[in-house]
Amino acid sequence: MSWSLRKRFLLTSMAVSAAALIAAGAFLYYLFERDFKARINTEVHNQLMQLVSGLNIDPDGEIQTEPMADPRFRTPLSGLYWQVEAKNGMLLRSRSLWDGTLSTGNGPWTDIDEPQAFTGPFGEPVLIHARLVMLGEAPNRKQLRVLIAVNESEITKPAKHFAMNMALSLLVLALAMLVISSVQLGMVMRPINSLRTSVRDIRDGKDTRVTGDYPIEFDPVVSKLNALLAQREAMVERARARAGNFAHSLKTPLTVIDTLLPDLRESGQGASAGEIGRQTTQLKKHVDRELARARMAAGHGEPVRDIRLVIDEVVATIRQLPRGRELEFRVEVPRHQPVRMEREDFIELIANVLDNARKWAGSTIEIRIEKVTSEVLLSISDDGPGIPAIHSETILERGRRLDEGTEGTGIGLAIVKDIADAYGLATTFTTSPLGGLRFAVTLPAA
Repeated sequence: MSWSLRKRFLLTSMAVSAAALIAAGAFLYYLFERDFKARINTEVHNQLMQLVSGLNIDPDGEIQTEPMADPRFRTPLSGLYWQVEAKNGMLLRSRSLWDGTLSTGNGPWTDIDEPQAFTGPFGEPVLIHARLVMLGEAPNRKQLRVLIAVNESEITKPAKHFAMNMALSLLVLALAMLVISSVQLGMVMRPINSLRTSVRDIRDGKDTRVTGDYPIEFDPVVSKLNALLAQREAMVERARARAGNFAHSLKTPLTVIDTLLPDLRESGQGASAGEIGRQTTQLKKHVDRELARARMAAGHGEPVRDIRLVIDEVVATIRQLPRGRELEFRVEVPRHQPVRMEREDFIELIANVLDNARKWAGSTIEIRIEKVTSEVLLSISDDGPGIPAIHSETILERGRRLDEGTEGTGIGLAIVKDIADAYGLATTFTTSPLGGLRFAVTLPAA
């Protein structure tokens, strides 16, 4: 599958941008979660040290503690808890625990410097910090375990909120990058579009060279393309000149032969003179055709701006030929329809087809065009005898005549094929709705 440069650039830009934004988003989320978790752990550790520093044993052996500064410890189910327990089962806890307790399982008491996840008093996951302390004087000296717990949601909720805001921000950034990429692509594609327009103008005959201001990267392409066009034009001109010189050099001896034919007839060689005359006539037609081919190969002239005007001119000429005034010409062609084809080539193409129709039509010749997207379908139909399907290809062969009794040289439709091939046009010969032959050719609309 062949993709345009625009599609390739946009898809590549979108893929690279998406990968970069996703990687950046994941890395930022990791940094936020890590730093936020570290801040929470530091805060909880400080609260643990505050709780430990406020503990004491009174003379009766009871554990006493000073109130904690954070009001969440005094709010039931706040998500921040403390608990102090002794080996003998003595237990102190924050009001936020209400009637619940913190548990680290049935394992031995140990310090928990790095927070560990446990099931909290109300079934929610909590992170617990623990510190073992010896407190009091004998005989009231006791080993205590001090615990601080915080709900995991204290970390996960801000992280999720940050992730959502970051995703929204990255989406806006991605849209902005897409707009910027589109603008950038438009600037990059501008010289390419200009080059394409210039090449199209050369194809349409509006210009002979690539023109315009291009980036320095395009200079080698533009210069080589113009050099190639100049070389091609010079080669075509030389070929045209050689063909013209050769054809004109043939015309001179043919003219001399024609001047000698009356002498042959006067000397009693009328049959030979007639045959020589017929052959020289054929040679002249071929010479004229080669001159026309040389002009056609040169590629000069302007595209046809209104084919209706040209068709009317050709029809007027055909009417002056034998049987021309006896036929009805139906021309269903709108005005001001241009085609990308040189005027002389178009005249020669349609004149040969109409001349063939003139010879075979019974009473009517119909000329129509249909617009098909960027092309024009021109059809010429007659009500003559038509041709068998097996001859639809051989009719275009040079010198091929399906009826030797009809006037003509047999090269008219072959000339049509030469012109069609030179322009890359699609031609067909089928049975017409009028009963005779229908010729159709697809012309590029200008």
